[in-house]
Amino acid sequence: MIQKIRTFGFVTKGLVYAIIGILTFLTALNIGGKVSDRNTVIAFLENQIFGKVLLLIVGTGMLSYAIWRFYKSFLVVTNKNKKTKYILMIDFFMRGIIYGSFAISILYKAVNQSTQGVSKESLVTKILNLENGAYILYTIAIIIFISAINQFYIVTKNKHLKNIEQSKNLESFAFLKKTGTFGISARGISFLIFAWFIFKAASEQNPNQIKGTQEMFTYLHNLTFGDILMAIMALGFISYGIFQYFYARYSSY
Repeated sequence: MIQKIRTFGFVTKGLVYAIIGILTFLTALNIGGKVSDRNTVIAFLENQIFGKVLLLIVGTGMLSYAIWRFYKSFLVVTNKNKKTKYILMIDFFMRGIIYGSFAISILYKAVNQSTQGVSKESLVTKILNLENGAYILYTIAIIIFISAINQFYIVTKNKHLKNIEQSKNLESFAFLKKTGTFGISARGISFLIFAWFIFKAASEQNPNQIKGTQEMFTYLHNLTFGDILMAIMALGFISYGIFQYFYARYSSY
């Protein structure tokens, strides 16, 4: 049962990344699309035929991914004797909360209910108003920066292939390796940009410096050769989405 939940979760997560990448890539080529994030994906799915059904499926899939992350945090603590197990537990648990919140927002949308979420700007404002608020943001920026470096470490050491069966189809495995390397690297770069946004918010005491995925793509677009940079990053998101499908299919936990 947990394996099915895991597979459904990874495939759905991959779909979300792929849609973000495709819509943004089309924008970079000036042939439609939209610079996208998770909220854009929700709107895109809702506007399709049987949009509510699609939202229900994707919301359930993201909830499955969140459940898997909570389960992993439990497994790490109970099965690992390493000193780093508590760090891994917190990492998995926090991802569960993030993706669980995203899943709930989708499911509410599927049944025509609105949610009053907390915006990232208002949350950062509350943090900055604390006595050591800026240092809390600096700490978060450092954690995300370390996570970004870890993404590059994963692809350098081929850690993303560790639990994958090099089954019968070597051609599929080679494709999986390429999409994983490119996709995870793009994810690492996006984490570096997010860390920079948070660092600026802390140093300037300005919550408006906090940006999400959509603003990250816009930031790249405003740089020299912005269309090319945004297109490459969008392709990275598409590759990561494809990798999630193969990872769900061929890997074991």
